[in-house]
Amino acid sequence: MNISTLLEPAPRLFRRHLLVQCLLGVFPKSNDQWIEFNDRAKAYVDLRDPEVRNVFLKRSFEPDYIKLASAILSKGGVSFDCGANFGLCTFGLIPSLDLDLLSFHLFEANPNLIRYLEKSKSLLPSAAIQVVEGCISDRPGNSRFQFNARFTGHSHVDFDGTSAQENIVLDDYLERQGIERVTFLKMDLEGQELNGLRGLSKAFGRGAIEVIYFEVRSEILQRYDLVPEQILHFLCENGFRVFYCRDRDLIGRHVTTIRSARNGLNQLQLSEFRSAGGPLQTDLLAIHESLAD
Repeated sequence: MNISTLLEPAPRLFRRHLLVQCLLGVFPKSNDQWIEFNDRAKAYVDLRDPEVRNVFLKRSFEPDYIKLASAILSKGGVSFDCGANFGLCTFGLIPSLDLDLLSFHLFEANPNLIRYLEKSKSLLPSAAIQVVEGCISDRPGNSRFQFNARFTGHSHVDFDGTSAQENIVLDDYLERQGIERVTFLKMDLEGQELNGLRGLSKAFGRGAIEVIYFEVRSEILQRYDLVPEQILHFLCENGFRVFYCRDRDLIGRHVTTIRSARNGLNQLQLSEFRSAGGPLQTDLLAIHESLAD
């Protein structure tokens, strides 16, 4: 049963989580579906996941992120999606970009999600898309991982986790793939962002990473006895300036633009981040100082 087709003619009033859950109960093998969102984007997903189901119902995914990433990648380059989940960050971008100028690398530690990413990739046979299974880390070896069957995006590294996942050190990956420069790197690792960034020390040393979009959630970082300032300090030490970039965070703050001939930063409104301590729950943009003149 194609639930997407069934609900297509339904008024918006009836496009609700409860209705989809009821349909999934009636047709238990119909949870895997193609969804359309952000106008022309498509992805293969599991509608049992409430966050994915929300995208299906709204037909929209993270407009702030899509606007920002599209501008940065508008002239081409290399995109890394670290913590890809169902790949909505990447596949939501693709309709607005020239694929001949781009390569995409999607990293996901949950082996149950790899087949969804591969199927979404299959719609774009001519695009340069790599799906890579593994846990982003700062060291080779393995990490214990705890999977959340309901909210797949909440799966995370856990010292008592039920599964051992092979680690990926991004410096090593860049070397194996012969990648000289990463234009845009999105990192959403459920509290493991600092370890992921430490795995790029060589790349940072040669200025190979241009822009990083990363999640900061104080309550998630506490899981690993970390605070946001440790991530921010590490980035500043490696030549990055950090900015608020989401529309809701720009309200009431001084807004600026970054002039850069190499990417679309001059199309974006940003606000310089100043840490005031205390909890932080948002996404931030780190721009290498060579671009943020």
